[in-house]
Amino acid sequence: MSPRTSQRSPNAAWSAHRVRAGMTFVELMTAMVLMATTTAIVATLALAMREGWEHNAGHATAAQHARVALERIARAVSTASANEFNPGIQVVYETVGSDRFPDTLVVWNPTGNPIAPDGFPRISECIFFCPDPAAPNRLLEITAPSDNRIIPLTEGLNTTTWRNTLAAIKTASTSKKTVLTDLLRTASPTSTTAARGCVRFMADMRPTQTEWADYSIDWTALLWPQHLFSQDMGMRQSWVRMELQLVPDGFSTNDPAAQRVIPFFGSAALTYTMYRANR
Repeated sequence: MSPRTSQRSPNAAWSAHRVRAGMTFVELMTAMVLMATTTAIVATLALAMREGWEHNAGHATAAQHARVALERIARAVSTASANEFNPGIQVVYETVGSDRFPDTLVVWNPTGNPIAPDGFPRISECIFFCPDPAAPNRLLEITAPSDNRIIPLTEGLNTTTWRNTLAAIKTASTSKKTVLTDLLRTASPTSTTAARGCVRFMADMRPTQTEWADYSIDWTALLWPQHLFSQDMGMRQSWVRMELQLVPDGFSTNDPAAQRVIPFFGSAALTYTMYRANR
């Protein structure tokens, strides 16, 4: 007796093949969900990468602006002129309410030899670093090459008269203005005052002007930097500290709550000779 063999008709085989070649509704929906999920993941990653690139690029631009601005100010300070009566640098501040804003730095830095090396500088020999009164997000380097009036680089600059004079220099059409950065953070001190650029300068002298003028202090007791002095002369130092608050490129510089601000700090010093005979 021959073994039984199972045979399928051609129509049955074709029907089975036709069923396997198609997709059910459930399979189709599953494929669509997977494609949508994959597309969403790729789009999210692309957006995150773009935002990360913009974040890094904005911070890199701000860092470059700060480096250039701080180096330019430091170069002006370190190559400034000075004498017994004028320390070569002076910070001018403005007062709003009970707050003081030391945001203007004046540096005695003539292009050649000073007109009066042992006297007072001229405005034309000075460089002014300050926010732009018309656009406080811009930090300016200002010179007034045609103004030969004498300017005292002492606390005498912090008077109403000299503040008004400096304000006129900052806005004069004859002044030469160079923008060091336009990323300076701005904020209003109060709800009724205009926005100001967030920059701060602080200046110190060693020995101080009070110590230098006080004849009761022993020459060797004066605070000479690194003890650089002899019996007849000593090396005085004028020192400036700087703070710039910048906002990454691509964001609004008006940032009252300092949510995006990046602080940058710098310092510079000028050393010059003081003679005991002049004390």
